[in-house]
Amino acid sequence: MRRQQMDESKIGRVYCIGTADTKLNELLFLAHSVISNLKSFNKNASFKLQVVVVDVSTGNKETEPLNGDFIFVSRNEVLSCTDDQTPSQIPTDRGRAVTLMSKKLVAFLKKAQQDESFVLAGAIGLGGSGGTSLISEALKSLQIGIPKLIISTVASGQTQPYIGTSDLILFPSVVDICGINNVSRVVLSNAAAAFSGMVVASFSASYGAGGKGSEKPSVGITMFGVTTPCVNAVKERLEKEGYEVLVFHATGVGGKAMESLGVLDISTTEVADYIVGGVMACDESRFDAVIDKNIPFVMSVGALDMVNFGAKDTVPSRFQQRNLYVHNEQVTLMRTTVNENKKFADFIANKLNKSSSKFRVCLPEKGVSALDAPEKPFYDPEATSSLINELKNLIRTKEDQQVKVYPYHINDLEFANALVDSFLEISGLNPQVDLIKSSKELHEEPVSNVESSSKVAISYSPSNFPHARPETLQRTQAVLQQLRDQINKGLPIIGGGAGTGISAKFEEAGGVDLIVIYNSGRFRMAGRGSLAGLLPFADANAVVLEMANEVLPVVKKVPVLAGVCGTDPFRRMDYFLRQLESIGFHGVQNFPTVGLFDGNFRQNLEETGMGYGLEVKMIEQAHNMGLLTTPYAFNEDEAIEMAKAGADIIVAHMGLTTTGSIGAKTALTIDESVHRVQAITDAAHRINPNVIVLCHGGPISGPKEAEFILKRTNGVHGFYGASSMERLPVEEAITSTVKLYKSISIK
Repeated sequence: MRRQQMDESKIGRVYCIGTADTKLNELLFLAHSVISNLKSFNKNASFKLQVVVVDVSTGNKETEPLNGDFIFVSRNEVLSCTDDQTPSQIPTDRGRAVTLMSKKLVAFLKKAQQDESFVLAGAIGLGGSGGTSLISEALKSLQIGIPKLIISTVASGQTQPYIGTSDLILFPSVVDICGINNVSRVVLSNAAAAFSGMVVASFSASYGAGGKGSEKPSVGITMFGVTTPCVNAVKERLEKEGYEVLVFHATGVGGKAMESLGVLDISTTEVADYIVGGVMACDESRFDAVIDKNIPFVMSVGALDMVNFGAKDTVPSRFQQRNLYVHNEQVTLMRTTVNENKKFADFIANKLNKSSSKFRVCLPEKGVSALDAPEKPFYDPEATSSLINELKNLIRTKEDQQVKVYPYHINDLEFANALVDSFLEISGLNPQVDLIKSSKELHEEPVSNVESSSKVAISYSPSNFPHARPETLQRTQAVLQQLRDQINKGLPIIGGGAGTGISAKFEEAGGVDLIVIYNSGRFRMAGRGSLAGLLPFADANAVVLEMANEVLPVVKKVPVLAGVCGTDPFRRMDYFLRQLESIGFHGVQNFPTVGLFDGNFRQNLEETGMGYGLEVKMIEQAHNMGLLTTPYAFNEDEAIEMAKAGADIIVAHMGLTTTGSIGAKTALTIDESVHRVQAITDAAHRINPNVIVLCHGGPISGPKEAEFILKRTNGVHGFYGASSMERLPVEEAITSTVKLYKSISIK
């Protein structure tokens, strides 16, 4: 950022943010600590800094105005800072209240940045998981370089959803933020001192007297420890050529951050973790930003020979017999295989084949990391060759999009020079003219823009899912993004019910997008009608837990969802959903469902507290936990309620499937189903235009019937089959196979 001569009338404002209804004493202690430290650090400076205390309470009670050596901003002032149609009253539901206040705080700080009477010099907050979710969205929207810090109870563990690609700092609270005691006093004081030092240094550097910042063009490079020699050599040469080099560590978000400006993606190891299931995974949108922005780029395959895990005892049991290398006590690496490398190549090629950018893919024949070399633990020429050859075969090339193979190791100086030569060749940059992005522009660009990696990306935030584990939220986001990408390509979403392990295994082999297991699957594959799952023959939720042991181990990549009986009066649904999450289910569906009942019996269920509303509540709880939710809806009203509950996918249910030996005989016609499906779809989209809708059941008993519905409706994205996906194919296959055997002549 260019330093500016300080305008004596200019004032810097520092924001201390918290929920005064629950953290008043802690917020005031933090504010006074910041005030004290700013005065201490700023004694001889020529500028003035003010502290502003901002209340973002989400409870029902309004906080009384606070007095002190600071400016106080009440909750109502934050709520009323926008002129849009969003509510200015706090909802009674805590999750919705946190979401609303988070959005209002983003708008409040954006407005503060635009106010020319002062400069936003920094922001600090404190909170538990809810407070951190609320405040982090606003702080990470501030431009890079503005000091931003949250003292948080969730500052350890998976913090990527809170931080994204911003420079937000999470400061561990050690103890809960609940009163001032011997520990919290020290933690809050240290955080205030560190933050105040950053504010004074940053404000002085940006607005004090001095020279200009760097005007060199900036180039982003991805690095991993095992590609360090290559990256250092590239960095040294580019600096001699007149560039400023920004190195990003490929730890899951590093690659995504690098994509916001360019262009030397040397270490693409995050793809391996994403495909195989490591702890430093990117997401489905990797490479999208640089492709969407049409930036020339150079790519290589650094560290794609390894998948990252934590300590050795945390490596999943299915990988314990693989080639593992203990990098240190906290990091264990696993050598990738020939088949895995082919999958990485497929992922990368699919991305690059969509690109209109100039690119060079530079491939080192003799090894892709420091561990992939003769006499090193990951040296495997066959696996490395499979990666190189597959990329050569899959990536479509033309004059300005080329794949080049070099007879070097990735850490050889010759390969580093080849990377730089390729970059200079395709970029056509004069180092004196910044056609990529200067460091000044990077500094001034809001992180919210940096994070826009895809036109179809699904935005999400921890504040929208108050009870979600970050890893669950990330997983659900990745699944939805894959489904949305598929829809944008004009491909249907196909879900399948599985009553046995072999059904699930071969549904996955056939390319199914989602698998759901519930008790009716067990009954129908035992030759009984699916409605047996709605009768008192077994504990539906217990059956799903049993089925998990059979199905989950044989499904490798496809998301598996649990059919949950939401009306079960003998289970604490929040505990049960956590149990399903811990077992490995990606999400839930409402089955058994009272939606299949009608008449007096259905009315009596509703009247006695065992109705469809409990299923809606279960879906809402699962949504708040970040689980994928795919409920059945049987009419427009139910579709509206499920959409309001946050359903990701709504399945328009046309009743019991009609075909086969144990199918129903009474059902809607296929033409009636067209109108019913469309009505349910339109109702859901009135609440959430982005909800995915699938059709299911009744006369939609096969591919032809599903195609009939999809071609005559709008906004329906695919089909979910249960009986039609496993029972009917088995009936037909076994019957025809036995007939063939019986047709054999023995004479």
